[in-house]
Amino acid sequence: MLDFQWAVESNKVRLINPQGTVAICCLWTPVSHLEKLWLKRAPFLLAADSPLSSVGGLYGGGLKIMLRNLHHNPQIDTVILLGKDFSGVVEHVVNFFQGLVNKTGRKQWYVFEDGHREELEKLEIQGAEIHHSLDELIRPEMFQFPPQILDWTKDPDNADPQKLVQFLKTYQPRTPTLETRPASVPLPRPETITFPSEIAGHVIVAETILDGWDELLFRLARFGPLIKLRNGKERNELLNMKVVIKNPGRYAIEELNKRNITESQILSYQADLLKSDLIEGESSYSYGNRLGKYFGHNLLDVVVKDLAKSQDSRHCYLTLWDNQNDPLGRDSPCLVSVFFRKIEAMVHLTATFRSHNGARAWPINCFGLWGLLDNVCQRANELQEKTEPLKLIPGQMTVFSQSISLDPSELTAVTEQLEKYQTRPYKMAKDPSGYFKLTVNQESKEILVYRYNHDDELIAEYRGKTPMELARELQRNLALSDIGHALYLGGQLERAWYCLEKGLEYVQDKTKLP
Repeated sequence: MLDFQWAVESNKVRLINPQGTVAICCLWTPVSHLEKLWLKRAPFLLAADSPLSSVGGLYGGGLKIMLRNLHHNPQIDTVILLGKDFSGVVEHVVNFFQGLVNKTGRKQWYVFEDGHREELEKLEIQGAEIHHSLDELIRPEMFQFPPQILDWTKDPDNADPQKLVQFLKTYQPRTPTLETRPASVPLPRPETITFPSEIAGHVIVAETILDGWDELLFRLARFGPLIKLRNGKERNELLNMKVVIKNPGRYAIEELNKRNITESQILSYQADLLKSDLIEGESSYSYGNRLGKYFGHNLLDVVVKDLAKSQDSRHCYLTLWDNQNDPLGRDSPCLVSVFFRKIEAMVHLTATFRSHNGARAWPINCFGLWGLLDNVCQRANELQEKTEPLKLIPGQMTVFSQSISLDPSELTAVTEQLEKYQTRPYKMAKDPSGYFKLTVNQESKEILVYRYNHDDELIAEYRGKTPMELARELQRNLALSDIGHALYLGGQLERAWYCLEKGLEYVQDKTKLP
């Protein structure tokens, strides 16, 4: 009998019996929760002679690490899926071993542990709504003895150890001839090339959550320096990322699916944020519990009552961080504060995360926060003792990520998203600072720049004899806030100056240089 050996080591997996033939994949339910349950109700499951080889979740490396370790350990003949599935990965595990994997024709450069580079094709595991991306190094046909996959996630009591005990009473391991162990499949990381930028202070203004996520991913992959964490893992990281979302409730289901998100995931997560009870087995904390019962009273109820009053208030500020316990604990909330601000009929939300996973958590967190904002507005409008005369509606959302990171291994899943963002059609954004009209005065030999707000009111006038003179004046006055707008204006200043020098007529947007 083969003993368990790592193909790719993972600190998210607890080894139990190296000669065990059953593996437990608990998805996003903490391994520590299962261990506590088993020690209390079925301690033999953790014994050295247990039929269980290991128990692990899908944090960190996820499915690609799990598949490599299963391939390298063909003595594991059964994988039981249980716990909480936040991403729909169960479907992809099942479909992989049914051979529902397609070639995409798209390639990506990877870097291996020994430093060499190789271009690999991306594969996709089929799914009803979304797909899962893999590199071509791990494929279904490579498994000579594929494990049976048992999906218990549809059973609400799937983590109950008695269900596992009953299964093991009749379980018989298969006895294939395992003369040699398959060679381990390496796990390379997608190649990234980062460009210099400020590590802190990136600001994104986007129409929708998905628009903001596309740009956020691009900035992380392009500008996030590779930081080594204290656990040895590497992440592309930026600090104090700010994303302003103008219409957070607007999305199309097909656009979600293109980015491997389902509407059911969003609705489930939004519902979880409103649950005050701490659900046993999911975590030692939950955002719903911190907002609900954790601090002794329901914080959202306080916000609803405040917003329903006809008064100006800046007290709708909720903290989820417990200063007494969280700095000492290993399992602490990433979302640390939520601020609701009512301005006339609009209620705006600002949320702060101390740490954020850019590839997986950020969009779901944002959709969850929008659900929270919408719920608070609805409840305030329905409150019997409401004195606020206006009907409150959800406004903009601002999300601060004090540390936001991207696991380089997750780039495979978002490469197509990054490529589409980088090759998107050019469209100049509406600059909140206003717009400009340019003319030239041949008598005074000056370029005149008139600045207007978006109500078409003249708010400033700048005069200069050269583009550089005007550029400095505009920069001193912080007259532009969008780089695309600045590049456009620079081009128009050059055209105006050329016409001034040559004594030609200048017409904005129409005059071209020879």
